[in-house]
Amino acid sequence: MEPNFYRPTVQISLEQDSAEILSSFREIIKSGAGTRVKLLNYYKGLPISYPANLVEVSGQVLELDVHPQQAVALGLSGRTCIKCGTFSHTLLADVKDADVRRMVASLHNFSYVDLMAEQRASLRLELDPPCEAEIIASGRTVAAQALDVSLGGFSALSAQPSQLAKGDEVLLKVRMPNLLHNTVSLLEVPATVVDVACGDDGDLCRFSISSDAQAEGILSRFIFQRQVDLIRELKEMSG
Repeated sequence: MEPNFYRPTVQISLEQDSAEILSSFREIIKSGAGTRVKLLNYYKGLPISYPANLVEVSGQVLELDVHPQQAVALGLSGRTCIKCGTFSHTLLADVKDADVRRMVASLHNFSYVDLMAEQRASLRLELDPPCEAEIIASGRTVAAQALDVSLGGFSALSAQPSQLAKGDEVLLKVRMPNLLHNTVSLLEVPATVVDVACGDDGDLCRFSISSDAQAEGILSRFIFQRQVDLIRELKEMSG
């Protein structure tokens, strides 16, 4: 679970919050009522969320029965979010173990979080591999790699310092793959810089875009097919 998907919300202290969460899970399991929760992971940007059953609390570890595709996502991510009506906040936990074949998982190190990813207007998927891109601003052309995409924007890593600032208007060119036909479409869209994180070799730039009907069609087809491919990957890994 990437840090940009959530924001920590400490109630008392990390240690006391974790102890309180574990104590609540013990009581839920002891009562036998409402032992079903929902886990949430993001696999390359795709939300993976299945119900899970609370089994027991052993020491500082919570044991659960999980869906096989969730088990795959747990193992890959190393963290997961838990949604449970007993708690007023979403929970975050580290994955101690996830067994796809046995469909069980062990979680520990619990905390409260606000889930930032749910506040996004549209689904943001990783581009794997990244797509070749160009950022054109004030007559300059900066080579870049597009790292993720949504219907509303892109993230791109420039090959050199971009000299961009928040609010700058640019033209973004991205070579978008057509996953169904194994071809490439050149997408050209006006974009606004939302954020820039400067690095030694280049900058991580986030853009909001203004799409016309043609650009939106290219993006919609890609995002749909990308979701299909990611679901297929998970099914294959879950056996």
